[in-house]
Formats: sequence, structure tokens, C-alpha cells
Amino acid sequence: MKKSIFLLMVLALAGRLQAQDCEMPLRVELDEAFTAVPSSTTKYLENALTRVATENGLSTSSYTTPFVLSLHADILDQSVLPGPPMQTIYNLGVTLYIVDTAGKKKFATTYLELNGVGQGETKAYMDAFRRINAQNQKVRAFIATGKQKMMAYYDSQYPQIIEEARRLCAMQEYEEAIAMLVGVPMCSAGGEACMQEGVKVYKTIRDRYNLSLLNKARAMWAALPTQDGALMVAPIIAQIDPEASCYGDTQKFLSEIKGQVRADIDFEVREKYHDQIDIQKQTIECTRAVGVAYGSHQQPQTTNLLWAR
Repeated sequence: MKKSIFLLMVLALAGRLQAQDCEMPLRVELDEAFTAVPSSTTKYLENALTRVATENGLSTSSYTTPFVLSLHADILDQSVLPGPPMQTIYNLGVTLYIVDTAGKKKFATTYLELNGVGQGETKAYMDAFRRINAQNQKVRAFIATGKQKMMAYYDSQYPQIIEEARRLCAMQEYEEAIAMLVGVPMCSAGGEACMQEGVKVYKTIRDRYNLSLLNKARAMWAALPTQDGALMVAPIIAQIDPEASCYGDTQKFLSEIKGQVRADIDFEVREKYHDQIDIQKQTIECTRAVGVAYGSHQQPQTTNLLWAR
């Protein structure tokens, strides 16, 4: 019997969440006006902050979280060694921030002094940022404080998150709603409730998609109610999930076709299902990672962080 796409999606998503244990989402964001670092170093700095986050149990793949990890750098001292080659030396005062951009609250800060040496401004900055160590005790304590306050946020705000997801669903913004719901850590007080709500949203998407397949098959059959038409309809019917709300109507429709043609439509459905399995696997994977898929198609966000200084 064909396995349910929905069941596979739930199992895969549950496995992903269990594997993440209690990862909490935030995004690394570098507002040039806030960070006060050369734009040529932005990508290098972003990688350094991402490494700090992921090595301390945070996920940076969410685009819907209000939480941001950023920094501000001040030049404390600068000098040049004549060389050759000429070397630029910086002593930087760097403040790391975890902030709630929705509530405009600072969750955690820590201050580091970093030295960097390189041939030119960019390389000197990059050498300094290379010293942002994920295992540094001040950095680890900073992350721990941020995670504690993020958890408190999810524990208290999950009812509002669910309500916002329902509002999005009312506007048929299903993918954004799922992204918001699965972003709530399973280990938080509302993790299970948000996951259950996400499953409800997925069922809505699943049912709408499968109904569209059934309607497509009906239209094709109405246009060509012959054996050739039946063979064209078979691979479409094969994609319909047995757990979809329209599956009973699909079976009635299949019986109608079988009553009018001699071909073994059941056989065709089985065989065409195997032909379609790669497409269905892609569908499962896209659904399982719907939050990430939604976020990856959003425009990069630029949040004004000047209030955090």
C-alpha cells in the first residue's frame, strides 16, 4: 500500500526536531550603520557570528524569528608598520548583541577587545574577527543568557504565535504560518501545541493540493472519456494521498472510470505511482522543510538596530 505523504512528512519533521534537541532560532544580521565595520568584511564577519551561534546550540536558518545576533565595533587604537610589506594594526572594542527586534529589547550583550594585523584595513579587520571564538567563556555565557531569555519568550508568547499563524492561514499564507509554528522549539512550553497547529495547517495544504489533482483528473476525463483518457488520468490519481479528505471521492471517480473502460486502471495507477515516486519524494522534502523553503524565498531583511546601542 502506498505510504501516506502526510505520515512521512510528520515522521521526518519530528525526527528533525528531535535531532535538533533544543535549538533555538535566530538570524545573524549586520546593519552597516550599526556594526561600523567595512562592507568588505561583512561576509567574513557573518560567517564568524554564524559559527559562534551554531557551536553554542542556536539555529541560524530561520527567517521568521524576531531574534538577531549582531555586533558593533569601535576602533580603540590604530597604527601602521612601514614594512615591507606595510601592515595595518587595529585594536577593536567589539560588543556582541542578541536582541528581540519585535519588542526592541536587548536580551544579552558582551564586550571583547580584539587585535588584528593585516596588509590593509580589510585584512586587519578580518584577522581581528577571526578571534571571535565560540568557546570563549564570555561568549558562551553571553549565548547562554540570550538562550535563557529566548526560551522565556517562547514559553510566554506561544499563544500569540498560534493566533498569528491562524491569522495568516485566514489569508491563505500557509507556508509563512508553518514557518512561524515550526520555529518554536519543541522543548519550550508551547512547542507541542505549535507543532500540532502546524500539522493542522499542513493538512489544509495537503487537502487543497490533492483536491486540485482530483479536479484536474476529472477535467481530463470529461474532455476524453475513453480508454486513452483513462490512461492519461491514471498517473494523476496515483499522486493523491490516501489521507487527503478527497480520497473517498477519488475512489468513486476511479470506479466510474473502470466502469467505462477495459484497461486495468488499478494496474496503471500502481505503475504510474512508481513513475511519480521521485516527484512525491520532492514534495515530502519540500513540506518537511517548509519553514526553510519559505524563508529562502524572502528578501534579505535589514533591521535598524541603532536603538540597541
